[in-house]
Amino acid sequence: MTRKRKPRRRMVYSTTAGFYDGSVIACGPERKPSAKRMKEDGIFIDDDGVFKESHYSASYWKTWDVEQRVKAVTILANRLNTRRAIRELVLPEIAAIAATLDRIERRLDAIERSVDGGKSSQGAAE
Repeated sequence: MTRKRKPRRRMVYSTTAGFYDGSVIACGPERKPSAKRMKEDGIFIDDDGVFKESHYSASYWKTWDVEQRVKAVTILANRLNTRRAIRELVLPEIAAIAATLDRIERRLDAIERSVDGGKSSQGAAE
């Protein structure tokens, strides 16, 4: 019986085109730059595999044909909706977790003071 090997996942390196606010409206795969080229040109590869970004101003929008505009507005609308969803759903949860951690830290500090005879955890660590 032959075991099926797990496929090896390789990073896909990309160049992007977008606006100065970070909105990416196009992305294309490209070969990873060589170590020599990266050093010479000061290329940095981010966590998403992007090593080259082209930025355009909003006025450049007027030069696009209708098909390009339709594709871009869909991408930008999805980006905006994603940011709003994250802001609405995730950020309040993170704030609640931070508040809970703050309460736990205050309780722990009170317990440590009572056990240490009045010394705080910060004072004991210093």
